[in-house]
Amino acid sequence: MAHSPDEALLEELSAIKKLLILQALASGYKQKQVAATLGVSEATLSRMLPKGIAKEVNHGSISAD
Repeated sequence: MAHSPDEALLEELSAIKKLLILQALASGYKQKQVAATLGVSEATLSRMLPKGIAKEVNHGSISAD
């Protein structure tokens, strides 16, 4: 089933948002800070990302480079 242009745009924006969140975490911001900036709970932020990725980013397994 083909996506409408609006659905495709929303999916792309969601992917960009996830990348920006990961970039912020990799740059040293804490999950709590990012969640507060976005106006969401830490639990909501965690659900936006693949399981365990935030911990990997925060512990240096994934870099911002």
